[in-house]
Amino acid sequence: MSPPGDRERSFPRFAWGVLGYSLVVILWGYFLRISESGDGCGTDWPLCRGSAILTGAPFPTWVEFVHRISSGLVLLLVAAMAIWAFRRHPRRHPVRRAAAAALLFTVGESAFGAILVVFGLVASDVSIARIMIRPFHVTNTFLLMASLGLTAWWAHRGVEHPTSLWEPRARPVVFAALAVFALAWTGSWTGLASTAFPAETLSQGMRQYLQPEHVLIYLRMFHPFVALAAVYLLLRLAAAARRGTPSVAAKRLSLAVGGLALSQLVVGPLTILLLQPAALRLFHLLVADLLWLGVVFLGASMLEGHPAGDRALGS
Repeated sequence: MSPPGDRERSFPRFAWGVLGYSLVVILWGYFLRISESGDGCGTDWPLCRGSAILTGAPFPTWVEFVHRISSGLVLLLVAAMAIWAFRRHPRRHPVRRAAAAALLFTVGESAFGAILVVFGLVASDVSIARIMIRPFHVTNTFLLMASLGLTAWWAHRGVEHPTSLWEPRARPVVFAALAVFALAWTGSWTGLASTAFPAETLSQGMRQYLQPEHVLIYLRMFHPFVALAAVYLLLRLAAAARRGTPSVAAKRLSLAVGGLALSQLVVGPLTILLLQPAALRLFHLLVADLLWLGVVFLGASMLEGHPAGDRALGS
């Protein structure tokens, strides 16, 4: 039989593992979109080209097929985590609520995937329907990451009564989170425009702004301005965390959030100057996801409601 300490740490370790694996699957979903492999399985769902097993399929089909299999495993892992959370924690416990939310948003991811495939809103499609659904899909993905992250964070640090987001002291966290959402929404349109209307030279890319050929080009223009506003709010959040909390975890996370926010001001323009290489676009999206998780963890550490969490990190 395992020592009590190991049993206590087993659930947080599992929750961290689910978060890490889910982040890898999300990144693979980004690669699927960037490589225009979203129609690799046609309009069949959940089957792929009418089959559950692939043999001799082209590359886009394998990309889509792997994404579906890995996403299905996410659903199973999150369901197992939610069941474990409900068995391990009492009613109204924040870990229970976060795990239940994670399961809800995981189901939502599957629903969005099915809608995109069945209605052909994939690959090079730039219909109004796809443009409108992108922010909702991104919001669901970010809420899923937040729920998974909070499940692991609260379980790891033993938080039982986090401060409500409606409290005045939570306002910097809320404003920063909304800014990241706005950045993600405009970024999703920018990524779609880059895939659908690639530029072979920098001058050609600049001419797209002078003579926009699609509404996506207009929407892409908002992204740099939203990025500047978001970085400003994120730096204010980081400064508030360093001033207003004795938490060692919050001070460390404030440095991480500030650094990641500033790095995006370099990576974003560099991606444009280098004509949107796939590897750099993936890195840009990875940093965006890490920045979002940093905001979630920083906000959670600022609103824990008790200082005992630092001891859970061995600080």
